[in-house]
Amino acid sequence: MESLVEGLQAPEMGPGDGQEPGGSATGLVFCTVCAAPFKNVTDCLAHELHKHKNTNKPQKKFRKKINALTKQFTSEETQSERSKLQEALNKTQDGQYLETILNRYAADLRRLDCCYATVRSCFEREKALKVEVFPFGSLVTGLALEDSDIDLYLESTDENVNCPQRLFKKVLRVLHRSVSFTEIINVRHARVPIIRCKHQVTGLNIDINMSNPNSTFNSRLIRELMLREPKLRQLALFLKIWGKKVKVVRMGGMSSYCLFSVLLVNLQMRNLLPSIRELQAHVEPISVKGVNYAYSMERVPPLPAQMSTLDLIGDFFAFCTSIEFEKKLLSPFLGGAVDKVETLGTPGGFPEYEEQLLALQEELGEAPDKFHLDRPVCVQDPFELALNVAKNISQTDFLYIKQCLHMAAQAFKNRELRAAPNKLYDYLLFGLGDKMALEKTLHRPTPAKKYKGNAAPAEQQMENEANTTEQQPPAVAQTEDVKDPPKDEKLCLDVPACLPETKRTHLILPSKNDLKSLRPVLLSQDIEENQTIYYYWLLCYVDTIKNVLTEIFALDLELEDSQEPCYHKWLMRSTVDTWTGRVSKLSQPGQYFDMHKQQTDEMLKTRSGKPQHVVSFEGYFSLRSTEDYKNLELVVEACPEHINEMQRQGSITKLFKALKDLLSKYTFQEKLRKWDIGSVGTVDT
Repeated sequence: MESLVEGLQAPEMGPGDGQEPGGSATGLVFCTVCAAPFKNVTDCLAHELHKHKNTNKPQKKFRKKINALTKQFTSEETQSERSKLQEALNKTQDGQYLETILNRYAADLRRLDCCYATVRSCFEREKALKVEVFPFGSLVTGLALEDSDIDLYLESTDENVNCPQRLFKKVLRVLHRSVSFTEIINVRHARVPIIRCKHQVTGLNIDINMSNPNSTFNSRLIRELMLREPKLRQLALFLKIWGKKVKVVRMGGMSSYCLFSVLLVNLQMRNLLPSIRELQAHVEPISVKGVNYAYSMERVPPLPAQMSTLDLIGDFFAFCTSIEFEKKLLSPFLGGAVDKVETLGTPGGFPEYEEQLLALQEELGEAPDKFHLDRPVCVQDPFELALNVAKNISQTDFLYIKQCLHMAAQAFKNRELRAAPNKLYDYLLFGLGDKMALEKTLHRPTPAKKYKGNAAPAEQQMENEANTTEQQPPAVAQTEDVKDPPKDEKLCLDVPACLPETKRTHLILPSKNDLKSLRPVLLSQDIEENQTIYYYWLLCYVDTIKNVLTEIFALDLELEDSQEPCYHKWLMRSTVDTWTGRVSKLSQPGQYFDMHKQQTDEMLKTRSGKPQHVVSFEGYFSLRSTEDYKNLELVVEACPEHINEMQRQGSITKLFKALKDLLSKYTFQEKLRKWDIGSVGTVDT
């Protein structure tokens, strides 16, 4: 084992230099190409533009991810949640802060067990199914949060239903007929096909699989570890809460299970837990579909009494910042971080892995998928050695995760925060995101299109700054003869509030009625089953808004940028005001769009050429969505020479107000009738 596992010394966790987290000593930003650290976004961008100008870089996706997450970090809901937590922590006695947090976010396990019993009885009493129900996931491990769903594995007890595919179809039919379940979505093409649904009485979201019992064994291991050591449960629960609050889990591409697997390796490399290989030594194998799930807890030692849970949390973040994820395989089975090429990529480098592949081939009758080594992060499942539980983490996700881990680790080196654990916990859960949002605002580069005349584009300016930094001493500022600006311009410079808004935004969220109307439409169509209902809600809305802008408001749209399906940006122009003076009386059901289209045709005939209705502006209209497709943000901004149209009585402001009003009265049912689902994934113009 020593030849495979690289020993790793934890960085010092002593007090730092007392600077604020995210400041010059703590808030490092990483190059999206070579991962070099920088003190702020501006320096990082200058480096990227100078050193990697000809590289196919993921900066754009990374910046977009930060932009999307920033809106969530700074939202009223998040800030309100943070205020309530701070209030609770301020009322908490010293030494009880973590308990306050866990009580606030962890699920009531007794209530969850009762809800599970209700759900289980629904399945087991169904005569048409004949199944046995096995829970797994957070319900079993005891790591459930308030918003956690229930994971179930169904095993058929009917001799006539002897294959998972048949059981899958049968369960799907029963669920659609049942009055107990709603919001039923089947995901057939995943590695493990599942059915997602919601139990009406308990309100629980449920994921059901019928083909892979392996997760039930993984959950049992985690449960036994949690029951054996209370501090370990506190540690795992806090990291799960942290991962969700900073959007590392789910939106960051990482699952809670992956995060726990990294934690296992951390504890194993500190000699606080044995490797899975050691736990399986001298234990009779329990083989399920070619995988050995046997283990013994006899060799698991208690955690050192002198180590607090807060120490363990800090140690985890320090460990993560010391690992070269790009080169290493994190293996709970081996109990360490090993070179992924020398082990999985070299014949004979990992005998147990190769033996398991042969056992799987014999079980399946075909060659199994090998471990995905080509991913930015490689974390091995404790038992399924060919499974990379971090395979869904993209390069963009990895850059974001790395940034979060580094900021969290640096917080533990801050003297002031270590002296006030309540402030440290608050920073880890909420302050970290706020710090990212603040840095994004302070260091946001001006887009190249904003420059006019002889001004250099933003990229060229940054490149020149980088060259100056590397080759020349700092230049002394020199004065030039500049004409005094007009009086009005002086006023605007002295009082920034005199300037018009540079952009206006509006957020649209899917309502229950929207999803209820959409579901039967999707069921009647041949669509991609691996997409959520929110994906199709988003596509419908994007198509609707484009039609409203072009057909109702008669705008000329030219597509500037598009990242399907979450981002679209158009250059918009208009010469005739078709948005003021509209009749907004309610029409017959299903005729709202047609009524406004009729008004548009009339306006174009009567208003064209008339001075009071002539407009002339250019601006940008953007649609942005988060990666889970659960919201849609509308953004409108004027081109620099038309900035006055953003004033209160400006044409762009009036247009945007009319658009919001129209969309609020245009029912989603009518939008669906107008929407061509066959054009899914196509946004042109």
